[in-house]
Amino acid sequence: MQKTHLFRVKPNEELLTAIKTFCEKNKIHSGVITQVIGSFSSVKLNFLKSLPGNYITKEFKNLHGPLEIVAGQGTIATMEQTNELVLHIHILVSDENKAIGGHLTEGNVFSTAEVFIQELDYPVKRYLDEYTGLRELVK
Repeated sequence: MQKTHLFRVKPNEELLTAIKTFCEKNKIHSGVITQVIGSFSSVKLNFLKSLPGNYITKEFKNLHGPLEIVAGQGTIATMEQTNELVLHIHILVSDENKAIGGHLTEGNVFSTAEVFIQELDYPVKRYLDEYTGLRELVK
């Protein structure tokens, strides 16, 4: 049976760490993060530039206030070889002038983050793909 989870991440918490802790506490090993909304004081995003797995990381801060989390979604899986919990989240943030999105690597919550997770009743696994150099979903 599938289960839906909704929880809040509080100010000054790091979003990925909070989601991982929630998943571990609630024994969630497979799922879909259907939505994240709220605000960040700062966020680090990765952008894939070339294969295998060459990313650049950029940090974003709004000097005039928080960044709004406009949308966020992703997957919860485990590594095939190690059973390590893997979160893969893409996020869109904005200030009053522009929006930018990318692969979330760190996000410090400003006021709140509301996280919606659809837990799956079957295993979702990842493996290290030699061609892409990334942790890809198992077919």
